[in-house]
Amino acid sequence: MIFWVLSIGASVALLVLTTIAKTGNPSMAYAHMVIAGITTVCFALIAIRGTQRLVDASASKSAISASSAWHMSYIWVWGTLSLLITYASGVVHWHEWLHFFAAFAVAGIAALFFANLLHKDANAGKDDETILKVSRYLAYAQLFGMIVVMLGLLIDGKMSRHLIPRHGDWAANNIFFFGALGLAIMSAYALKVSAVKKET
Repeated sequence: MIFWVLSIGASVALLVLTTIAKTGNPSMAYAHMVIAGITTVCFALIAIRGTQRLVDASASKSAISASSAWHMSYIWVWGTLSLLITYASGVVHWHEWLHFFAAFAVAGIAALFFANLLHKDANAGKDDETILKVSRYLAYAQLFGMIVVMLGLLIDGKMSRHLIPRHGDWAANNIFFFGALGLAIMSAYALKVSAVKKET
């Protein structure tokens, strides 16, 4: 847990610093993008590695699904904190940030709740097939939803908004895009593992 707290905290701090630095150096928007990308992809790779260890150890389906849900919640928390500190502090202005912050917070709480539910089942040595089925449906929904988010941001030209000074949503768009990328990778892997476990 300490690792995740430090990692999320360091990433958010760097995102805020590069956002501040962009005022005097527009190219810092690219540094912001790189930091967001590295953070979420690394989180996804760590999630894959942790889940694979459980699979190799023949852990229960509940334990594996709980691990996936925990890791997904970390990206939601990262996104929530990034939006909050970036916009509530006034580092950059965007009047719609609060709506997205609320959505991220709700998604993060839901992911943590679901992970805890699965974790309790794993500790009790049981696999609730109904909950596991819901977990798979949510993973599918998240996977396709995140793909739609990324495509939407690219098609609408949102990923180049940092080039227009009046648009304050450029930082949020980086968070949205790379957060979606990390969640899509995690969801795809979770579904792959779920399909394998279902066969066995």
